[in-house]
Amino acid sequence: MSDKNPDLVALHRTLGTIVDDLVQKQEAATDPAVIKAIAVEIRELLFRVTGVQQALFKQQAERITVAVTKVNEAKVELDQAIAEIEKLNRFIKTISNFLGLVDKVVDATKLI
Repeated sequence: MSDKNPDLVALHRTLGTIVDDLVQKQEAATDPAVIKAIAVEIRELLFRVTGVQQALFKQQAERITVAVTKVNEAKVELDQAIAEIEKLNRFIKTISNFLGLVDKVVDATKLI
């Protein structure tokens, strides 16, 4: 059995999938504002990926599980926003909220 926290492993995979989704949307986009906004959010996601990678070897704590559950719930809304990327303001607000929840997971790992 791996010593890695399964919730953080799952979060890492989720973030990677979102980055892949956004890269595809960016490649298909033609509006420079949309392309730039997606690039900014990809950079923000990659910053969180690094934080999660650093935390992967920490012990599992209940607050991490609760925080990751909230991220998973928020991902449904984020998926909808990505699907409707043309609605840029909603996308930015939704991904900002999502990244705030990811930050709480990373912060929780620092307290262990």
